Amino acid sequence: MTDKKTWDELSDYYAGHTPEIIREIQVPDRALTADDLDDIFAGRPLADQPRPKADILAKTYLTKEIETEARSVMKSEGIGMSALLRKALVSYLDSHSKQAGLAV
Repeated sequence: MTDKKTWDELSDYYAGHTPEIIREIQVPDRALTADDLDDIFAGRPLADQPRPKADILAKTYLTKEIETEARSVMKSEGIGMSALLRKALVSYLDSHSKQAGLAV
């Protein structure tokens, strides 16, 4: 190196100034599919089972407050907006069907 820093000092500097990008290591218990690889490269967590294809687009408008809270949850769970909205809708529909005595 041209300056007098050692490699250890440089490594410590980068470790202290680099955002943590690794969350949790997952070891799948099934063969990976091409869709799984798409999810992994998109930064989505690997599902326990292959996820069903979401082919229907549903647009929604959010208030600024909901969007802010959603971004916080997205960051903490490491998922995208679409995944969060699907998760919330499934939860709502599940609780609604239980109240009505139906099965989803």
